[in-house]
Amino acid sequence: MRVLIVDDHAAMRRSLTQALASEPDLELVGEAADGASAVKLAEELKPDLIIMDVVLPRLNGIEATRRIKREHPEIQIVGLSAYPSKGYAARMMDAGADAYVIKGENGAELLRAVRTVLKGRTYLSPGIDDLDTWNG
Repeated sequence: MRVLIVDDHAAMRRSLTQALASEPDLELVGEAADGASAVKLAEELKPDLIIMDVVLPRLNGIEATRRIKREHPEIQIVGLSAYPSKGYAARMMDAGADAYVIKGENGAELLRAVRTVLKGRTYLSPGIDDLDTWNG
C-alpha cells in the first residue's frame, strides 16, 4: 500500500516514517508539510492511504481531506491531531476521513488505525469513540 504523510512538523513526519518502516506492505511514496501540497501530491502520486494532520498551514487538513475525497474517494485518510477534541474528530470524519488518531498515542495505535482503515472500516482513537455529533 502506497502511503503519503502530511504534517507541518518535520520531526513528526520522521516519526511517522519510522513507524511505517517496519511494515513491509506499506510504502512511503511522499511527504507534504501543508494541506495545499497534500491535495497536489494526492493527485500526482495516487496513494492508497494518507496520514493527514488536522491543523496545517495554507489549507487545513479538514479541507484538504474534503478536496481529496471529492476527487479520489478511493484514497483512505487517517486524520491525525494533537487535539483529542470531539469537534475536530467529527469535522474530520464529516470531511471524509476514515480514521482519527490522537498524536502522542504510541506507534501501535497508528498502525492499528491504518490496518483497520485498509480493511474498509472506520477507526477512532479511544476516548473519542462516542462522538455524539458524528453520524458515520
